[in-house]
Amino acid sequence: MIRGFKKREKNQERLKKLSDKKVYTPKKINQKGANLIFGSLLIGFVVFVGAAGVLSIKNISKVKEFEKNQIAKVDNSEIDRRLEQFLDSYVSYYFTYKAGEKDSEENAKRLSEFYGTPPSVKNQGQSKQDMSIVSGRLLMAKDGVAVYAVTYDTKVDNKVQRVSIEFSIPYVEKDGRYYVDGLPWFAPVTDFKSQDVDKEKQLVLTANDGLSENDRKDLVAFVELFFKNYTSSQSNLDLISKNIKTIGGATVKSIDYTYFVKGSDKTLAYVQVTFDVLGTSHSENFSFELRKDKDSYFVDKMEHQIPFDYAKKDKKEN
Repeated sequence: MIRGFKKREKNQERLKKLSDKKVYTPKKINQKGANLIFGSLLIGFVVFVGAAGVLSIKNISKVKEFEKNQIAKVDNSEIDRRLEQFLDSYVSYYFTYKAGEKDSEENAKRLSEFYGTPPSVKNQGQSKQDMSIVSGRLLMAKDGVAVYAVTYDTKVDNKVQRVSIEFSIPYVEKDGRYYVDGLPWFAPVTDFKSQDVDKEKQLVLTANDGLSENDRKDLVAFVELFFKNYTSSQSNLDLISKNIKTIGGATVKSIDYTYFVKGSDKTLAYVQVTFDVLGTSHSENFSFELRKDKDSYFVDKMEHQIPFDYAKKDKKEN
């Protein structure tokens, strides 16, 4: 009984405590407060929409700038493709030849149309065998020189032989059109015709350097030695030149033109040479910077072109 009474007493005390606690009810918001809350929400929404609009404008600007850059890239690639198309045709005509007087004249005429001015070639007795191009691929075009990887078939003693080379073509671009600017050159595999041609910059190999017979004899002998090694022996070539690679499969047919500018420290040499590659000959231009090396000379620099103003008096100041 005592336990039951105490239990009821405790329950009554708990109920009393609960009844004594304050009960909170939601306050009523008047019209002024409601207007204030609504206004705050409206301002927040307007700010959010404005920020989103600014971001959207920035994104659109970025997209337009990206599209502009892409258009510029496409335009540049189109120019490259025009150059490639022009040079593809040149390479095709250069390495396609059929023996016979009529075909020979037609081939020469087609090739001449690619040049700004026909290159000066001293050797008039060049020989050619039948040639047919197998493949020609543009490797690079930079600083006015395009390098092709070319494979062609030619006949030697009625046997077809396949030749692979790197074929370098000097070119000039004017107003989106192109022309071949001088003789191309061959190298081992590992280097739109413009009507606005500068006639004053035409290379003509007629100048006489005026050197004494002894000086010229020594220089010509060194040039002959250089080209013998250039077509046959890398180890021998390394003894008389710096960073120049030999070309395989070619022989020197003739040295057709030489012009020397002799200075106190160095000698400049301008040379045109005719090479023979399996029965087909072609000419190439060379510029050398030579220095005296004991009783002979050493090649410090070689380039595959002769400048049009090679014989000017100011070239002798070295």
